[in-house]
Amino acid sequence: MDRSKISFGEMVAGASGLALFIFMFFPWYGLKSEVEGLGDIEGVNGNAWEFFSFIDILLLLVALLAVGMAVARAAGAMPSDLPAPAGMIVAVAGVLAVLLILFRLISAPDPDITGDAVDLSRKVGIFLGLIAAAGIAFGGYTAMNEREGGHSPREREGGHSPRV
Repeated sequence: MDRSKISFGEMVAGASGLALFIFMFFPWYGLKSEVEGLGDIEGVNGNAWEFFSFIDILLLLVALLAVGMAVARAAGAMPSDLPAPAGMIVAVAGVLAVLLILFRLISAPDPDITGDAVDLSRKVGIFLGLIAAAGIAFGGYTAMNEREGGHSPREREGGHSPRV
């Protein structure tokens, strides 16, 4: 693998995709409830895998797409017959991930607990996931603008980028 083939935007998208995957294991929601017969339940945290039923799969696919683009570019195995530029595909997927996380930030999923006064609070994982998804969208957008005709700025200039 040759990292010099990867543009800045592809690096950002790939790193953000890896971060999103990792952040999906962080606590996204915390549960506080008064359950009949059990008293107060506090400190029960759940990650994206535990609280989502389908959105977690979509977020995983977006993360894999972002990482896959960077790995394929570094390996020189980027398919040439994509329906759109790879950066555009990753940017759209990143925007989709941002919208899905924003939706779940505003409208928290319903916990499967019956009881009085169920309170679902947002934890650090959902905010870190939102930042990582925005990084995927930014990286894809930047990669889309960096590559004209499928070449990185370094390849167009003869293989070397000027150092400042």
